[in-house]
Amino acid sequence: MHWTKIHADWWCNEFGDDIYRYEILDDEDRCQVEYHIHRAGERLPWNGKTLTLAEAQCQLQHSHDALTT
Repeated sequence: MHWTKIHADWWCNEFGDDIYRYEILDDEDRCQVEYHIHRAGERLPWNGKTLTLAEAQCQLQHSHDALTT
């Protein structure tokens, strides 16, 4: 799976899946980073979230692997 960085907070792969990076303030005003996953063709605004880009990419890879086996 090949990922293209569209801009600082957005990645897309050849299947049209997207990963968006969000910075969210917690209850103590500390910045926490989340990566929201959107699978191509889904109507939901996002299908999952992780704390690292690598985890997000891995989840989408596993999703595609499950569809092709």
